Amino acid sequence: MIRISITAQAFEAISSTMPLGAVAYEAETTADGGRFIWIDRQASCQLDAMRRGDESYSDVILRISRLDATRRGRRRNPLTRR
Repeated sequence: MIRISITAQAFEAISSTMPLGAVAYEAETTADGGRFIWIDRQASCQLDAMRRGDESYSDVILRISRLDATRRGRRRNPLTRR
Protein backbone atom coordinates (compact mmCIF):
# COMPACT_ATOMS: atom_id res chain seq x y z
CA MET A 1 0.00 0.00 0.00
CA ILE A 2 1.17 3.51 -0.84
CA ARG A 3 0.13 6.69 0.97
CA ILE A 4 -0.65 9.69 -1.23
CA SER A 5 -2.15 13.10 -0.61
CA ILE A 6 -5.07 14.27 -2.74
CA THR A 7 -7.35 17.29 -2.69
CA ALA A 8 -10.76 17.28 -1.06
CA GLN A 9 -12.36 17.37 -4.53
CA ALA A 10 -10.41 14.32 -5.71
CA PHE A 11 -11.28 12.50 -2.48
CA GLU A 12 -14.96 13.23 -3.09
CA ALA A 13 -14.69 11.93 -6.66
CA ILE A 14 -13.28 8.64 -5.37
CA SER A 15 -15.34 8.18 -2.23
CA SER A 16 -18.67 9.01 -3.86
CA THR A 17 -18.27 6.09 -6.27
CA MET A 18 -17.34 3.42 -3.73
CA PRO A 19 -19.17 1.72 -0.89
CA LEU A 20 -18.73 3.13 2.60
CA GLY A 21 -15.41 1.98 4.04
CA ALA A 22 -13.89 1.02 0.69
CA VAL A 23 -11.52 4.01 0.56
CA ALA A 24 -8.66 3.73 3.06
CA TYR A 25 -7.90 7.21 4.33
CA GLU A 26 -6.55 8.93 7.38
CA ALA A 27 -8.73 11.08 9.63
CA GLU A 28 -6.12 13.85 9.62
CA THR A 29 -6.43 16.29 6.72
CA THR A 30 -3.67 18.19 4.96
CA ALA A 31 -3.08 21.90 5.57
CA ASP A 32 -5.29 22.75 2.58
CA GLY A 33 -8.10 20.35 3.52
CA GLY A 34 -6.99 17.41 1.37
CA ARG A 35 -6.79 13.80 2.46
CA PHE A 36 -4.13 11.16 2.79
CA ILE A 37 -5.34 7.95 1.17
CA TRP A 38 -3.81 4.51 0.85
CA ILE A 39 -3.80 2.82 -2.56
CA ASP A 40 -2.20 -0.38 -3.79
CA ARG A 41 0.92 -0.26 -5.95
CA GLN A 42 -1.03 -1.16 -9.11
CA ALA A 43 -3.35 1.83 -8.67
CA SER A 44 -0.32 4.05 -8.08
CA CYS A 45 1.31 2.81 -11.28
CA GLN A 46 -1.93 3.42 -13.20
CA LEU A 47 -2.16 6.98 -11.90
CA ASP A 48 1.50 7.59 -12.78
CA ALA A 49 0.90 6.31 -16.32
CA MET A 50 -2.07 8.65 -16.77
CA ARG A 51 -0.29 11.77 -15.53
CA ARG A 52 0.33 14.54 -18.05
CA GLY A 53 3.19 16.96 -17.59
CA ASP A 54 3.09 18.35 -14.08
CA GLU A 55 -0.32 16.94 -13.13
CA SER A 56 -0.83 15.84 -9.56
CA TYR A 57 -2.60 12.65 -8.58
CA SER A 58 -5.63 14.81 -7.78
CA ASP A 59 -5.58 16.33 -11.27
CA VAL A 60 -5.55 12.86 -12.83
CA ILE A 61 -8.36 11.58 -10.60
CA LEU A 62 -10.54 14.60 -11.38
CA ARG A 63 -9.83 14.45 -15.12
CA ILE A 64 -10.65 10.75 -15.33
CA SER A 65 -13.73 11.20 -13.15
CA ARG A 66 -15.04 13.96 -15.43
CA LEU A 67 -14.33 11.92 -18.56
CA ASP A 68 -16.08 8.87 -17.17
CA ALA A 69 -19.08 10.89 -16.03
CA THR A 70 -19.36 12.52 -19.46
CA ARG A 71 -18.92 9.32 -21.45
CA ARG A 72 -21.10 7.08 -19.34
CA GLY A 73 -23.58 9.53 -17.90
CA ARG A 74 -22.76 8.19 -14.45
CA ARG A 75 -20.01 8.44 -11.87
CA ARG A 76 -17.34 5.76 -11.78
CA ASN A 77 -14.35 5.28 -9.56
CA PRO A 78 -11.28 6.68 -11.34
CA LEU A 79 -8.94 4.26 -9.57
CA THR A 80 -10.77 1.04 -10.37
CA ARG A 81 -12.61 2.29 -13.47
CA ARG A 82 -15.74 0.49 -12.20
